[in-house]
Amino acid sequence: MAGPLVVEPERSASDRRAFLDFPYRLHRGSPWWVPPLRMAERDLGDRRKNPFFAHAEVEHFLARRDGRVVGRIAAVENRRHNEVHGDRLGFFGRFDVEPDPEAATALVAAARAWVAARGLSGMRGPVSYSTNDVVGVLVDGFERRPRIQMPWNRPDYDALLKGAGLAPVKDLVAYWIPTGGEKSERMARITARTLERGGVTLRPIDLKHFAAETEILLDLYNRCWEKNWGFVPMTEAEFRHAAKDMKLLVDPRIFLIAHARDGEPIGFVGALPDVNEALVGLDGRLFPFGLFRLLARRKRIRGTRTMLLGVAPEHRGHGLDAALVYEVLRAGGEAGYAGGEGSWILEDNVRMRHGIEAVGGYVESRYRLYEG
Repeated sequence: MAGPLVVEPERSASDRRAFLDFPYRLHRGSPWWVPPLRMAERDLGDRRKNPFFAHAEVEHFLARRDGRVVGRIAAVENRRHNEVHGDRLGFFGRFDVEPDPEAATALVAAARAWVAARGLSGMRGPVSYSTNDVVGVLVDGFERRPRIQMPWNRPDYDALLKGAGLAPVKDLVAYWIPTGGEKSERMARITARTLERGGVTLRPIDLKHFAAETEILLDLYNRCWEKNWGFVPMTEAEFRHAAKDMKLLVDPRIFLIAHARDGEPIGFVGALPDVNEALVGLDGRLFPFGLFRLLARRKRIRGTRTMLLGVAPEHRGHGLDAALVYEVLRAGGEAGYAGGEGSWILEDNVRMRHGIEAVGGYVESRYRLYEG
């Protein structure tokens, strides 16, 4: 008979290791879960390294039976979110649990009690730790490996979170967009007309002048997503921190910046090679031999993930978003990629979804956020 369940906050270096190690043990043996790099997972929660903690507080909880970890969760107060949206909302994330409804319910209750004790009126998630990081629970599309920075979980997570008293609040979708296809010729003509009429030029990101490019992207990022549901503008420190890591993965051929006729940057589309293809089988470790395997496999990556796509508000409504999708797809095909995932996209973002479907994209996965 299983022993009693105990849920406690992380308090020691041993607890910290257990929190970080748990998903690797939980999902080991799954053909679909891709172990993220352990060093990246450590850095995410490092209060000295991650600029997110300049405006947020986080508590980690572990659920144990007979001393054995059976689940984990993070409770989050994101002060910047609440300032931007006028909310008093808490968040949860980094949620993983065995097929154990009692443990799932107790973890959610612990996170809910923590945010309530801070005067917050509700809780949303999972976000790890914000919408600029890994978001959502997979609810459709289990039998494929996730792309870079996208979650994978067992099919029972949806029921476990609902059983813990949380209600679905928003679905997110991921599109697969193959290169080529019957729509390419028509979209090539439409894209050419869109760019010509708007006087828009596209160029690849310049990694030799990455600091200057980062300034352009930070301004565009926060302007383009300002009105999106749940979006919180990144601080300069957060954006620079993310850009520093991203630079290691960028393929300039598939990261494009749009300029208006007068030279003003007005939009961008950023796809990254799907490094998850190269992480399979490394168990999240680069040493002693994982680094060599990763470098060798990167040359064989065939998929991408379009993580960033935005058009300045004053230039919307003229088809530039669809043109950017087409151009990065075309560039990816010329570079040898088989296609790319566009994710994540709010289910009710009809304009963006129509643009992706116009170039042959189709939904391959669905993710869910909850509140309660």
